[in-house]
Amino acid sequence: MSAAGFAAGASAPRPGARRVVFVGGLDDGRRTVEVLQAHPGVELAGAFVLDDEVGTRVSGFRTFDDLLAPPVLRKIRRIRDHVDEIRELAPDVVFVVGFSQIIPQALLDVPPRGVIGFHSAVLPGRRGCSPLIWAMVDGLTETGVTMFYMDAGIDTGDVIGTRSFPIDEDDYSGDVLRKADDATIALLREHLDGVLDGTAPRVSQEGAEATYTPRRGPADGEIDWSRPAREIVDLVRALAPPYPVAHTFGGDGVPILVERARAVPGLELPPPRYRRDDPMRTRVLCVVAHPDDEVLGVGGTLALHAEAGSDVTVLIMSEGEQEKLSETPRCATRRDCALAAAEEMGVTRVLFHDFPDQRLETVPFIDLIKAVEAAIDEHAPTVVYTHHGGDANTDHQVVFKAVYAALRPMTRLGATVERFLTFETPSSTDQAPQVEGYTFNPTTFVDVEPVWDHKVKALECYPTEMIGGRHPRSFSYIEALARVRGGHSGYLLAEAFVSVRERIARPAVAAASAAPAAPQTTQTTQTASTTAAPR
Repeated sequence: MSAAGFAAGASAPRPGARRVVFVGGLDDGRRTVEVLQAHPGVELAGAFVLDDEVGTRVSGFRTFDDLLAPPVLRKIRRIRDHVDEIRELAPDVVFVVGFSQIIPQALLDVPPRGVIGFHSAVLPGRRGCSPLIWAMVDGLTETGVTMFYMDAGIDTGDVIGTRSFPIDEDDYSGDVLRKADDATIALLREHLDGVLDGTAPRVSQEGAEATYTPRRGPADGEIDWSRPAREIVDLVRALAPPYPVAHTFGGDGVPILVERARAVPGLELPPPRYRRDDPMRTRVLCVVAHPDDEVLGVGGTLALHAEAGSDVTVLIMSEGEQEKLSETPRCATRRDCALAAAEEMGVTRVLFHDFPDQRLETVPFIDLIKAVEAAIDEHAPTVVYTHHGGDANTDHQVVFKAVYAALRPMTRLGATVERFLTFETPSSTDQAPQVEGYTFNPTTFVDVEPVWDHKVKALECYPTEMIGGRHPRSFSYIEALARVRGGHSGYLLAEAFVSVRERIARPAVAAASAAPAAPQTTQTTQTASTTAAPR
């Protein structure tokens, strides 16, 4: 082709110039093209860059439209589809910079001076994927760039040269990328003449010294808050723009992107409000027949859940007063008592229904089930507590059956609950026949000694329900029962439960199917390859 036949942006043929093909993108790719265009010994025969539609899914994508024009500029989707075109251009050398598709062997065989790539690490160490990201995630204080002859292996070709640079403590990925780009261009300028005339160094890599960094995906950007603060900060720095940014999730599953972070060990702040690994931190629903049942049976456990930061809902099905015996004290403000007890335990909310006291068996069963289902649907508990099914109190039996029906394991709502437990209620569970089918045989115990005062104060919110002497609803009896259950389990004071059902699933799998999708920026520049090093 004559000089007049070249389109705008093409290098005019020069006597003795070597024909060069460029494959790549990103900032270092653009700067490489500028160096090649300005070099008197280079005839830029073609530049193969990603099509705009594909490129916009690549972190740090840049167009070349202002540098080159067709026919030199050729926009592609997959390099393997253009090997024949490159062969027809008869290049002496091919430069691959800022490109993360595997270079096929057919293309490696085309140029007599070789295919030259750049890897963002000092080879043979840290071959493979995402070397710059891994360098920052791993807390390195120095890394570099290697210019090398590409072959069929993963970053295994002969080395032309290396250039190192520091990773400063306050560097983010954009800062390190600029240093890597500068190192790439410095190596190119240093060795370009040698590559063109075939005198560039060729130093074989020592396989015994090779290490590899693995492929990264979007899920690897999730912050693990159990890791040390320095590691979390390093992850945030490594995935800052132009990469897809580190992420975490809110309690509602909505992704939160974290672009910047710093560890401040000397800063004085209150201690963490909640332990993130606390098994008591979950979403809780406690369904009871009457006000006071929730404190008598499970008050200490609910207080522990609340202290751990749980969302705790108590659902009370009946007001519990209408059918009291004539000699039994009545309480016109029993709902207020329930709210006061809930405040003492730290319960998030109390829901009330007005089904008839001591006559729940007269209510259409479907109405009771729907009341429980509505609470499950709205508050999405993962743990549910309710009465033991063998209690002497008929209302307790009916509530157990309604909760069980609402939590049938093959239903949509039942499938969301991980643990379903029943508790004992003094003056009801202990008054049932101690024969098979009624006996409360606990299998799970909770240490409630740390919150025992909260349980006692919550019980004091029901002055008409607490009875002295030998009655099971006396304070002395309730503490004695807790001591017995503590003796069964190795605690001083404990509340006991029968586990009706426990479901164990892999949390990551469940979260992936239920939560909104994580950030979708494609990390094309971070795939494994025999390519111009993934950044």
